Amino acid sequence: MTEQSTIDLINKASGTRLVLCKDEFSSYDAYDENYIVEIKNRREYYEEKMIEAMKLFSNYQKAQIGGKYFLYAVTDDNGVWIYNITTNIEIILKSSLIALKCPMSTDFSNKDKIIKYSYALPESMAKNLM
Repeated sequence: MTEQSTIDLINKASGTRLVLCKDEFSSYDAYDENYIVEIKNRREYYEEKMIEAMKLFSNYQKAQIGGKYFLYAVTDDNGVWIYNITTNIEIILKSSLIALKCPMSTDFSNKDKIIKYSYALPESMAKNLM
């Protein structure tokens, strides 16, 4: 899926009016009057969905400042998982941070690795739109 096709699916399923961010340096991918949304389209299925701590904190704060909810949307072969980070932030923060060795950028041909701290989100915390 592309970010736009994910946005279209979310809008159709939930009645939101999300639009793709035009700013290529934005920390989130879509927004409307009520939500900011970070989208991860995965090629492989993982039972727990990972969210980078830096993205979580940055987008959660931006949502608070804007009076919006922060949603995290993850697509994979088993569904479109929508996490309401705003309503689950206390539960998420009580879980352990996980240090993952990841490519420095989303360009997977990049051989340089760095440690990215992340939280594991259980599927039970999400709504599956599929």
